[in-house]
Amino acid sequence: MAMEVAHGESVAASVGQVYEAQDRMRRTTPVLWYRGQRRAEWGIQSSLHRHVAGFFQDTGLPDNPERRIELLREEYKSLFWKFKSYAWPLLRKRERSDWGIVFSMQHHGFPTRLIDWTASFACAAYFAQKGRQPGEDAAIFILNPEALNKTSIDREGLVPLEEVHRARINVETDRWLPHVVPTPGQSLPTIAVSPIASNPRITAQQGTFLVAGDSFAGLEDQFDGRLRTTDLIQKIVLPAETHADCQRFVELAGGSHFGYFPDFEGLREGFEELNKRTIEAYRAPLSRSR
Repeated sequence: MAMEVAHGESVAASVGQVYEAQDRMRRTTPVLWYRGQRRAEWGIQSSLHRHVAGFFQDTGLPDNPERRIELLREEYKSLFWKFKSYAWPLLRKRERSDWGIVFSMQHHGFPTRLIDWTASFACAAYFAQKGRQPGEDAAIFILNPEALNKTSIDREGLVPLEEVHRARINVETDRWLPHVVPTPGQSLPTIAVSPIASNPRITAQQGTFLVAGDSFAGLEDQFDGRLRTTDLIQKIVLPAETHADCQRFVELAGGSHFGYFPDFEGLREGFEELNKRTIEAYRAPLSRSR
């Protein structure tokens, strides 16, 4: 169920709702994940699912659930092999495993089944605000990832991706790899995994991940909506009028692009961000004096 801040209230009301949701959800788990989205109406989907859905929309080709899943798997496999072929000389040793390649694809903006979450509410608030326009409602989601796995694959806890740890829980995560052919008729569910920290961004963002299954429904609508009805996922809507307060909260919490993207791209965007704020600070006194 979405919890929306009443018109005219500040971002403090949203934070208060986060506290309430956390207290309620932590009665059953100490592990909670957060995800910020700058548009409240967006569902939670992987970039691969959005990519394939957009393909059908842009081309006008006949669309049905079976064909979508077929193309999802075909496109993922093709992207994986192309990325591996061209990027191999650029990858570090830790990135050259199957899952390391998938995480590198995600890192560089290629469509994958991975869905980014974070263990940090401040980081989620930053991403809810990043690129958000003053007239837009944003949202922060809170998820119980261990209970998601219980719902999804009847396993408690997170699913490790590295082979050395997998035998303990008997979950064959290779099934979610792009180049592994699934058993005919087998539908892959969405699972919560222990990530491979293959780049500094994951560490800086306290990154956590879901691996999306075959369903094109938003996460909150999968499993017949049980994640919503059993309080395993919560959505806090940040109305447009909280935009300025949200920005102040993010800055107070120390959120910066270079802080969450500690690389040259993050450094450049961080500089542009600072330059924009500097210009706005100089404009403000001039506009008041007119």
